Amino acid sequence: MAQPHDGQPEHRSEHGAEPHRTEPDTVPLAPDPTRSDPAASAGPQTDDPAADQPLVQDPHEPVGEPDPLPVRVPAAEKERRGLPTLGLGRRLRVLAGVDERLMAYVPQEKAWYTSLGGVVLGTATIAAFSMWFAITQALGVTSYWAILAVLVWFFFILSVDRWLVSGRLTGDLRKRVPVLMMRVAMAVLFGIIIAEPLVLRVFQTAVEKYIQDERTQALADLAGRLKNCNPAPTTADAKPPQGCTSTDVLSFPTTPAATLKQLASMRSDADKLQATVDADSKKLADLNELARRECNGTTGAGLTGRVGEGPNCHRLRGEADTYARTHQLGPNNARLTAMRTQITALEATAQQNQAAFEVERDKLIVARVADARSHQGRIGLLERLGALHALAATNLTLGLGIWAVRLFFILVDCMPILVKFVGGSTTYDRLVGIRLAYAERTFEDDLAHEMDERAAVFRKRRAEIDLEVLEHKAELHDRLEAAADLLGGGVRSRY
Repeated sequence: MAQPHDGQPEHRSEHGAEPHRTEPDTVPLAPDPTRSDPAASAGPQTDDPAADQPLVQDPHEPVGEPDPLPVRVPAAEKERRGLPTLGLGRRLRVLAGVDERLMAYVPQEKAWYTSLGGVVLGTATIAAFSMWFAITQALGVTSYWAILAVLVWFFFILSVDRWLVSGRLTGDLRKRVPVLMMRVAMAVLFGIIIAEPLVLRVFQTAVEKYIQDERTQALADLAGRLKNCNPAPTTADAKPPQGCTSTDVLSFPTTPAATLKQLASMRSDADKLQATVDADSKKLADLNELARRECNGTTGAGLTGRVGEGPNCHRLRGEADTYARTHQLGPNNARLTAMRTQITALEATAQQNQAAFEVERDKLIVARVADARSHQGRIGLLERLGALHALAATNLTLGLGIWAVRLFFILVDCMPILVKFVGGSTTYDRLVGIRLAYAERTFEDDLAHEMDERAAVFRKRRAEIDLEVLEHKAELHDRLEAAADLLGGGVRSRY
């Protein structure tokens, strides 16, 4: 069989399909004029025949499908690989999305991508601590079950940052800017989410003191409001002060209202009786004064002016005695004295009831405040965030410190994407572009070859079908001729 000019054997299908040349196992990359050959920069030449070979297999690569790109390893690099290593740099470069087979062409950039992988790992570690602080602050207790959420968050941030930094920087600037803005926006968003629990942790003492002071003040305000809205009643129909709601009015089993109502009624009756007694006493005094003047011979309207106890003197004295008897001045005065005594007793009882009311009110207020304190519970995450923002708004110095720490953690969380895009395009990025272009061309060639093979198979199948049709027609023709010969022989034998 003839061999093609490039030394690759031709493969033909067993049915005569068109020849198909297999692709070589290695595809050379376009030479980079800005980079010298790594083999030339490895040091002086050695007598080792293997060192003169341009392509060698990387002993650290897994055995399997052949690498479509050759790996040039200098002799010094081969000697170094003979020593046992932990592979820390390789693992860090994996976090930056580096292909070690391409990185072997540019070993000078290993330090750059190793550092970039370290930044990605550091960011994910900070995010894990941030999640741990957030969970412990939200729950108020330390739970080992939170480690599961911390690990999930760690690997999620690690994957997101790896995706952010593994993108290539090649291509048109207009196409790169939207991608850059989107990735930077995502980095800033995750930075804010990650930074806030860390800021709360840094200012934990100030935040907790502020919350405790706020809670203490809230309880003091509640006690003062309950006391103002439930004063000791001084009248039977006393109403709560203005601004008090139904929840501010306490419920008491007994109040001084009944005693105060009885006292008010007694005082009203005593005042009315006092007014009646005063009016009757004044009228009786006037009648007695008029009788005295008549008996003394004093001149005036309705008086005779004669001295002595005459008929008019007796008459006026009788009218005064009759008035005193009919208006019950004596019983009314005795009754008024008894009522004054009862009022004094009721006032003492009312004072005792008010003192008992105040004691009961203080007990209810203490119970209400204790209930409110029990509902405060542990300091939660939202309460901490509110306290942090309140501190930043009320204290300028503390606010500047809070924002400084917050911006610091945001920049740290955005560092992977910033390092990637600020560093610009590297030789490794260009190699990745060449590798992707090669993969695309290889796929197109393989697809074209597969389509050619399918077309050849279809043509072969069609030819086989045509041949089968022709063979079937020939067989039918032979059978017809045989049948005709058989029929013709039978007819001749009959005659």
